[in-house]
Amino acid sequence: MRRTRGVRAMGGVLSGLWLAACSSDPNAVASETTSDTNGGVTMTAAGQESEGSGAGTTGATTTASTTAADTTTTGSSSEGFDPPVNFDLGGNPDSPPGLDSGCHAVDFLFVIDNSGSMSAQQAQLLNSFNGFITAIQDSLDQVDSYHVGVITSDNYTGNAPGCQTIGDLVSETHGFDAANQVCTPFADGYRFATDDDDLIEKFPCMAHVGTGGSPIEQPVTALIAALDPAKAVNGGCNEQFIRDEAILVVVIVTDDPPYQFDMDDAHPNTDTTMWHDLVVEGKNGNEEAIVVIGFIPWMNIACTAAESPNLIGFVDSFGERGVKASVCEPDYGPLFAAAIDTIEGTCSNFTP
Repeated sequence: MRRTRGVRAMGGVLSGLWLAACSSDPNAVASETTSDTNGGVTMTAAGQESEGSGAGTTGATTTASTTAADTTTTGSSSEGFDPPVNFDLGGNPDSPPGLDSGCHAVDFLFVIDNSGSMSAQQAQLLNSFNGFITAIQDSLDQVDSYHVGVITSDNYTGNAPGCQTIGDLVSETHGFDAANQVCTPFADGYRFATDDDDLIEKFPCMAHVGTGGSPIEQPVTALIAALDPAKAVNGGCNEQFIRDEAILVVVIVTDDPPYQFDMDDAHPNTDTTMWHDLVVEGKNGNEEAIVVIGFIPWMNIACTAAESPNLIGFVDSFGERGVKASVCEPDYGPLFAAAIDTIEGTCSNFTP
């Protein structure tokens, strides 16, 4: 599914710069506003977020504006008329500032709870993936490289031998309610899919991890482990997955509630103080290159015992780049749709 880098977005930027330069009004303002609000989460370009009264629903509102001031250049000659304009610049003029910025690669890491209560939630993720990845490819014209990896919330024994510790990328799935398939080989020869693979075929193989996992769910612990450089060494289970030149999009799907008897990531006594910093450290300290999408116990808790403050706090710690919805939602599509604007903004502002 390799995509050729698009020129649509570039053309729009150049058109905007041309119109701004030609404007006769120094106070001319060009603005664009899009909105899609369903009453749950509202996101703005300024990074503000508000929760609506509708449980488990999401919406997105983005506003962008550009102001261009007119610039006039005058000249005169001794004969009383302006000299001719020389359009032969001896080469291409410099590109306007910012056109070369932004990301051209995205690493998607899906953290999937494989405990016994996650069958319906895994099905929702699989049902929503095709629309999500297609929308991403259509929206991010400048991106021509994708990595897509999956990890689970425990030491996944259904994985390939030698890669069954927490945070190891899934390359095969075995066990109760799993796909029970070997997903390799991948196009690039590692343990994750890329844009050269058929993602519509490969993702269900990786993501249908089953529900035979530990009830001690550790999705954030798994994420931190996956970013450990020790797993990225030559021959390591996560070799070549995380790239300095890519933004990282994390998708967490878990129904982990704060049970007193389960000392896991949702437990009230679990120390979460370093979670955010350890994830940022795993991305070489570049917090602005990380987007976290969380389908977690929040608001609508029909499928779980209670909200999970630890997981809510973790997603919220990423500010405008953290978006969330209830894991109990019957359709994950709305949050994925809302998150596309966040991913686009992160990609546009990215500096490797």
